[in-house]
Amino acid sequence: MSENLPPWVTDPALAPSWERILTRFEKAGLVAEGYVVLTLRTRAERQAVAALLGRTTVRERVRVDLAELDRRLRERSGAGGLLAVLTTVTGSAPQDRPARRVAQQTAREEPLALAADLVRAPWADDWVAGLRRTGMLTRRADAEQVVRDAARVLNALPTPGDARQTLSRVELGARLLGDAHALDRDTVLHHVVLRALAAAAAVPVPASARAREELWGSVGATPDLVSRTCLVWGLRLAGDGALARRLETAADVGDPVHITDWDLRRADGFVPELYTRVLVCENPRVLEAIAEYAVAGPAAVNRSVAAWAVVCTAGEPNLVVDQVLGHLTEEGVPLRYHGDFDWPGIALANRAVARHGAQPWRMSAEDYLEGLALGGTMLAGSPVEPTWDAELGAAMRRHARAVHEESVLATLIDDLVGPSSP
Repeated sequence: MSENLPPWVTDPALAPSWERILTRFEKAGLVAEGYVVLTLRTRAERQAVAALLGRTTVRERVRVDLAELDRRLRERSGAGGLLAVLTTVTGSAPQDRPARRVAQQTAREEPLALAADLVRAPWADDWVAGLRRTGMLTRRADAEQVVRDAARVLNALPTPGDARQTLSRVELGARLLGDAHALDRDTVLHHVVLRALAAAAAVPVPASARAREELWGSVGATPDLVSRTCLVWGLRLAGDGALARRLETAADVGDPVHITDWDLRRADGFVPELYTRVLVCENPRVLEAIAEYAVAGPAAVNRSVAAWAVVCTAGEPNLVVDQVLGHLTEEGVPLRYHGDFDWPGIALANRAVARHGAQPWRMSAEDYLEGLALGGTMLAGSPVEPTWDAELGAAMRRHARAVHEESVLATLIDDLVGPSSP
């Protein structure tokens, strides 16, 4: 207790000096060696330090030999040396900072060493280096368990790009870890495994949600098999499988229908009927309007519209949409694309052209200028150059207004069934 120490040790004016001495003592690993320079700003501080050291102190800065102070305290404090006195006057035991740093470093490295031991792959070093660099597992009490779970998942997955079947991450987590939500995207385990998949694929760790799902998809893992869908209308497949029958029934009555990962995994092939033509649109309202018109319009128009199938991307296409469009492309089905005349819409169209060879339809500079007559909101964001029409990009920059698909529905439908049909 501090009351058992002599007044020349407990003088309140010594508080700043004890703080400086404590810092130096902890940095030295609780060894009383070296020196510390004290700055004494008041007369009371100088008198208190003089009593502590047992010598006259008149300067504002004084150099203290910790070994000498330790000896004096052992001889005269009645409590022991520097360690015991500091523990008493500060109310807590000084910390061995070098030892603590070593312990922290060891704690950081142990789960990383475990990761390298459990996952023996050419890319594992890059994965471990990334985990070390980000500090993702630092100071986590469950770091080793996270690594063990990650290794169990990674050792069960194929090399990115070699997946032969699709399963949900829910199923994967339940089967391997006993927790259906273990690989949910907000968990540390999800990100640890994702970094490993990036290292295995030799690609940067994905920053966007779509890129993350694509990387998971490369090993056949999806969030689940039913939540992501592709909205279609009028699409018919060859054969008599369950998906083909469901699409045929929907097409016969003119109903839009959603295709899921579950459907694609269970389908016995995805071959459209001969002479299928597909319009790919960005907004669900476009598909809905075409379906409405086909059901309620004149019979001749109905037959003309029914010659088309429509696939909706609903904005940025998810992986199910990509799979459907990929299957259609592989089968040689011509894809016509229409989207919004805004910068995000142009970016989506560029990707549809690059990924699936889609041909933009009613998306020329002339089409844009015609749409402006109906009004439009101001363009927002950074300009994106249309890869198929430089004049369109120039016109959009000049007028700085957007034309959305929903505002030109009547024109799209008229052209779909008329002489301008794509």
